[in-house]
Amino acid sequence: MASNECRDSERSITRRRNVLRAVGGSAVAGLAGCIGGGGGGSGSTPTEGSTTGSVQENGWPDYSGREMRVVTDECSDVFKRVWEDAFAEFENRTGASVTLECGAEGQSIQERIIQLIQSGNPPELFPTSVTQSTQLQNQGTLAPMTDLVETVTDRLGMPHERSFLKRDGEHYTIPFFAIPYLQWYREDIAESKPDSWENMVSWMEEASNSDEVTDATLLPWSTHYCSELVAQCFLRSNGANMATRNDDGEVVVSIDQGENRERWIEMLEFRKRLQPYTGPGSDIGCEERINALHTESSAHTTYGGARPKIQSIERDRDFHQHIRAEPIPGPDGPGEFFGVIKSICSFEGSNTDMAKTFLDRFIFQPEYYERYINIQNAPLYPKQKEEIDMREKLPDSYTDEDIAAWKSVTDAIPPAHETSPPNPYVDSIFTTRPGSTAISLVISEDMAPGEAVDQVAESARESLNQAKGP
Repeated sequence: MASNECRDSERSITRRRNVLRAVGGSAVAGLAGCIGGGGGGSGSTPTEGSTTGSVQENGWPDYSGREMRVVTDECSDVFKRVWEDAFAEFENRTGASVTLECGAEGQSIQERIIQLIQSGNPPELFPTSVTQSTQLQNQGTLAPMTDLVETVTDRLGMPHERSFLKRDGEHYTIPFFAIPYLQWYREDIAESKPDSWENMVSWMEEASNSDEVTDATLLPWSTHYCSELVAQCFLRSNGANMATRNDDGEVVVSIDQGENRERWIEMLEFRKRLQPYTGPGSDIGCEERINALHTESSAHTTYGGARPKIQSIERDRDFHQHIRAEPIPGPDGPGEFFGVIKSICSFEGSNTDMAKTFLDRFIFQPEYYERYINIQNAPLYPKQKEEIDMREKLPDSYTDEDIAAWKSVTDAIPPAHETSPPNPYVDSIFTTRPGSTAISLVISEDMAPGEAVDQVAESARESLNQAKGP
């Protein structure tokens, strides 16, 4: 099987090893391959020019001497295990070499992408969000993936249209999976259910009287990436957005405009009502929220995926069977809450056909995607939803309602799809962290909600204008 660097010392043969510099402070190691077991699924044949000029006796294209570079900000153990196995078999069958660069989320990984493009060595694959890929496509760096999208959707069915990045009839990403942003709470702490804004306040009031936890909830008011995702959940649940298109079709910031401004203010006023029930969150990030339940720091948290519950199960916390999932609520009930749609793209100037062959014959075949779509991620494609038995994969403490809440994120609206066609500048707005910054201003600096909305709108507008250029 494929190996990472720490295991290579045990190997008598290390072939096609590539050791790369760290990205975003994370360790980076090339992946070596050896003989893999089993066969890849059937898929499309790579187009002319994608091989070294021949097809091998095994029916696979000959990529001997070719490198497939994969750059990712997804560095979980699940990701590495699944993709390393696929890399090893791909190398064995095609003669290619595969190099994985694993780095931190955010701008650092984009800077590495830009560096590779400018050096004339763009990566073959980049698993990313629709938010990031829209910016890359706007810069003209992405290669079309239409033929692969057609092949995969013919096999697995068509996911929700909001999962795609399509321009001028071409698909520039292939949807992979969804990461559901949910609230996780202990039903044994309070009898009510936090399924609307008012009910959420009532639940917090009740939970704050419990002696079993330090605080009722752990909601951030920092400006971390994860904090912005939570802020966007509450905004979307109230029908608010960041951008629209004007009568000329031009993308404009809508944060401080008309009724939308009032929706932002309403969200901030509601968020302020929750503040007495939340623990210290001025610098809270993803990790603290993951650990909130099992450490009994709080009885409620929000997170993309199921890790808050997973942590409690793995640590044999006797209350894990009482941890429930629920969509982020709106004023009157569950709204169009936010979910991250993970897609995969390739770049102009790279060996995109080799990348498509790898994805089609491995990652989008059941033996691989069923291992990756686990208790962290939700399937996007209809056939996956039908065939993957989440009940079989999950512990008994997950209820059918938990699973339904988790899967429903596949119909959420990614930020790029606030506008139609999708907003190519969404990342420029998103990186100003308008939602979490507004929350921080209201809570930390006691700024009036309207003033906070106007301030973040101006910052977002400046960033958008800079992205558009002269």
